[in-house]
Amino acid sequence: MISNEYLFSDIGIDSVGFYAPKYYVKLKDLAVERKVDPDKYKKGLMAIEMRIPDVNEDIISLGLKAGYQALVKGNISPKSIDALFVGTETITYAVKSVSNIFAELLGISTNSVCQDVYNACAGGTLALLNAIALVEKDIIKKALVISVDISSYQIGSPSEATQGSGAIALVISKNPRIATFGEKFGKVSGNVDDFFRPANEKNAKVFGHYSVSTYLNFQLKAYDDLINNIGDFHADFYTFHAPFSKLPIKIMQQIIQKRWIKHIQNLPRVKKDQITSSLLKKLDYFMHDITVLPEWLYLKLKERGYSSETLENISYKLIANVKGKVLPQLRVPSHFGNLYNASIWAQIIYLLENYSRANDTIYFGSYGSGATCISGLLKVKEGFKTVVDKSPKINDFIENKERKSVKEYELIRSGDYVPTTVLGEIAEHEINKNRGFTLHFCDDGCIIPNIEGLDHCPKGHSGFHKRFFPLFAILKSEPIVNPNENDLSFLSNGLVRIAGNAKQGACLEYEIRRIENKEETNINAIGLLNWSPLYVPVQRIY
Repeated sequence: MISNEYLFSDIGIDSVGFYAPKYYVKLKDLAVERKVDPDKYKKGLMAIEMRIPDVNEDIISLGLKAGYQALVKGNISPKSIDALFVGTETITYAVKSVSNIFAELLGISTNSVCQDVYNACAGGTLALLNAIALVEKDIIKKALVISVDISSYQIGSPSEATQGSGAIALVISKNPRIATFGEKFGKVSGNVDDFFRPANEKNAKVFGHYSVSTYLNFQLKAYDDLINNIGDFHADFYTFHAPFSKLPIKIMQQIIQKRWIKHIQNLPRVKKDQITSSLLKKLDYFMHDITVLPEWLYLKLKERGYSSETLENISYKLIANVKGKVLPQLRVPSHFGNLYNASIWAQIIYLLENYSRANDTIYFGSYGSGATCISGLLKVKEGFKTVVDKSPKINDFIENKERKSVKEYELIRSGDYVPTTVLGEIAEHEINKNRGFTLHFCDDGCIIPNIEGLDHCPKGHSGFHKRFFPLFAILKSEPIVNPNENDLSFLSNGLVRIAGNAKQGACLEYEIRRIENKEETNINAIGLLNWSPLYVPVQRIY
């Protein structure tokens, strides 16, 4: 096949990270509780599970771990990152950038660009375009892009089964080790009311069939615009934003039926039941190696003189290919639900970890309601496995999880589930290898900046502490009763919060949770959030 190197730049993905909550609900359980036919979820949505965050586990909790993974897997110093972008629609503050919070927690240089990008589910991809442009102009050298969301719909609504949560992180640079972006992109935007979330409301609203029609319409137009910009192209994989797993299959069928049919008309007529291998290769090329073969394709080829036996052979060949081109990455939305901004990039990371080979081309159609769609190409680099093969991988998150009943999920959603923690003294695990997080906080445990002249608490609390928290630790002491979940003064005494029924000697992993003091009396501090380490017992260390 003719080389497509000319389509690609020297800017792309240098490292990747992924993270998701460990709690999940089986959609079969949800169907029983909601008195819905389980096949409506399993076959209608192609959905199996949905991930739900723990109490006080928010986008900072999820995005921090994804961002940290990307730095560790790529052996990248936080100080070498000079831009941090966040794509999310799960807003933490109406005014205050969460990218600055990530930068502080990850140890990114203060001489960096930090920006949040809000554009429904396309925010993360638009953040990537910002990073690519700044790298191209040599304004920055390396950018860390974190896409993170927690999707939420009304309990009992038709959209409830599509909920999900998770985060991805991508390091963008010149001469990347994993994949390069195409020089040009397809793009389409318009004012469409297909999906929205009112200010100060947690649950999003969606218009069912109208929203699906908008998604298909914009995906097709973004595909067309990319072709207008670069001409016809071949891709080894086709990935699309996935509100649920069935939608990417629908758009792939639309592309075949409405965009590739012209190639079928150009196939030569045959008089006998003969078909050469070269013709099969030609058909493969025309079909972009995609194997979705609807009934109309049979009819079109039969009109050209192909026998039923030949059509069956073609069908088997194409159907065998679909498993490697369109379907594998849909394992991500089927297990994690709608990841919003992280959706399409989590699928691409999954492909890189499990199916991609050097020089493969990946097409992506990134959609955000309201509506915007960005399409483009990635080309996989030689040696990419040296980065993406490092644990944890997405399959690790699929396997290592904790099932919650529908009742438990509802209690978590309503805020009526109150977890208890204990306090304890920890030591770094012997195989931790110096991995972890350095935090700066006041005597009362408020995270404060490590900036000369500003390294004190705006609430007026005294003290400045610098402490390293290992990624993996051992509980050294017997658990101590935690008398007040919101009192973090224990941090300055060398203790940490620990979830679950951990015993002395237990292996623990660092996570971080939101702390919100609802009894705050300082008028200027009401609504100010804090985050604090929480160590969770684990069986597996990576």
